[in-house]
Amino acid sequence: MSETINSLMSLAGRTIIVMGGGRGIGLSLAQACVEAEAVVAAKIPGRLHYYSCDVTSKEQLLQVFDRIFEDHKGVHGIITAAGICIDKPFLEHTWEDIQRQQAVNEAGTFFAVQHTVRKMKEQGTKGSVVMICSQTAQHVSPGHQLTAYAGNEGFVWSLARNLAHELAAHGIRVNTISPGYIATTMNLSIAARRPDLHRIFNEAPPMGRVWKPEDLKMAALYLLSDGSAYVTGLDLVVDGGMGVSSGGFKSTL
Repeated sequence: MSETINSLMSLAGRTIIVMGGGRGIGLSLAQACVEAEAVVAAKIPGRLHYYSCDVTSKEQLLQVFDRIFEDHKGVHGIITAAGICIDKPFLEHTWEDIQRQQAVNEAGTFFAVQHTVRKMKEQGTKGSVVMICSQTAQHVSPGHQLTAYAGNEGFVWSLARNLAHELAAHGIRVNTISPGYIATTMNLSIAARRPDLHRIFNEAPPMGRVWKPEDLKMAALYLLSDGSAYVTGLDLVVDGGMGVSSGGFKSTL
């Protein structure tokens, strides 16, 4: 008998780490994982457990992952959604800007995934890694100046492709989600200083609106669940059609 849609999309009994789950995209996706625990009838919704960590600290990152593994006796997946974005002209970026962004967006992501995958292999668990990437990894974002951030996201995009190949034999799938303009606290704080961005957020996507973190829920659940059991190395783009419009955007912007 084939599995039902409900059973394929359920995360019942699984421990999913959400890096960057304190706000924005990460918080929304952490809540989605809890909701997915109850997809199968009669299952009780899961629970959120919050761990505080500076992802740029080697010692803190290792300590918090050890605590997670001890508290939950295993892990079945991870979403990496921690990131910072500095929006400024290329020639104004400082050495400190680049080091800070790389420490969070690249090193933090790399080692969070490494700790998780090491545990999965120790357990013999077939699991799923989902990295939140960005449209900026593949084309520019109108209204923004994100040269350094785009380089970070290109790193994540390439990292996922290579890991998907390397880990496939162990039953560990690796995919990315590339959002477009999402109404996160980080993006809205940038737009507060740049009123023109409010117009761009809603006009650049062909679908005509800025997206909410909740718009990524089903994409993440699909990639975490058995519904995508034969999917790895995929970049799932959720950008309102920006990537398929002429040159990536409307020429009038």
